[in-house]
Amino acid sequence: MSGTVLFRCNVSASVGIGHLMRCREMARYLKEIGWRTVLLGPPESLRQPQDEMLFDRWCDVERRGSSEEDAARVLALCDTEGARHVVMDDYRIDPPYQAMLRRAGLRWLQQFDASNPWMFQPDLLVNASPFERREDYLPWLETPERTRTLFGPSYAVLRPAFAALAGADSPPRVEGREVRRVLVAFGGGDDRGAIAQALRVLAGRLGPSVTLVIVSGAANPQRDDIARSVAQLPAGQAEFHVNPPDMTALMRDCDLALIGGGTMSYEAAICGLPMVFVGLAPNQERPCLGWQALTGALFLGLVGTVEDAQLYAAVSSLIEDIDRRRDMAARGRELVDGKGTQRLVNALLERKRDRL
Repeated sequence: MSGTVLFRCNVSASVGIGHLMRCREMARYLKEIGWRTVLLGPPESLRQPQDEMLFDRWCDVERRGSSEEDAARVLALCDTEGARHVVMDDYRIDPPYQAMLRRAGLRWLQQFDASNPWMFQPDLLVNASPFERREDYLPWLETPERTRTLFGPSYAVLRPAFAALAGADSPPRVEGREVRRVLVAFGGGDDRGAIAQALRVLAGRLGPSVTLVIVSGAANPQRDDIARSVAQLPAGQAEFHVNPPDMTALMRDCDLALIGGGTMSYEAAICGLPMVFVGLAPNQERPCLGWQALTGALFLGLVGTVEDAQLYAAVSSLIEDIDRRRDMAARGRELVDGKGTQRLVNALLERKRDRL
């Protein structure tokens, strides 16, 4: 069996690029098993050379319009491309939008924003947050027996280099060594001042051998200010990377992560990094609380609400506590096994493959 899967993806500097990353990795697996893929939404400016191999067609959307207009756009493209399977990686898919997809007889997978639940009716409802439980969403399922919920880190979509770390013969980082490199990264979009605060509070204050490894996306509107701030620091206090070509190697070389509650949390977990969280938006609060409950990671609050003293105390105390760091790292690696992409695609296509 083969066919076409259509992806509706919402991505921007404010939303972040995690949605597009997930679509790319699911498309990669779909191409491996012989399916066509069509991407709808992201602007051409985000298109990379690899996308020529991942997507048979890339259709940008300059103006979304109403839910009814966008749903009609999806349905028209499904008809043109012969797609009966859809991945909705867009948190704006409200009940009227869903009703149009259901009436059209499409089978679809829906990523959703847990901070703003509404009635759901997809075939597959997906959230990789370690916080979510099916029983909490039964009142929000239009027809519970028809909607399968795929919740938790086992459904996290990771880039291949990170997924490959699962099951490695040796841990991805040296356990028990002193903290020398602290990753500070808040996704590929707008970090909303989180990096600036980290530089102000932590640079040069964590010990002479500790370097802040700052990572930003090219679309981050704070990027130039961050670059200037790092350039003014004494050598060795911080280094700045924009869209690093080998993020996996960079993260594996770090010893602790100060991050938001998005896709990078799963990457940090599989790398065995102890984590301190500052959420960028309300929809990151629940994932951060989940990581805190299951791994002992520190969730300080949302950006703009975290006091400088609170941030410094959290990071510096964790640097001093080797047992706590080791326990966080072990628990995080237990939760993320790198097979989320295959699980989601196989569920969407109703393929019975090896047990994952």
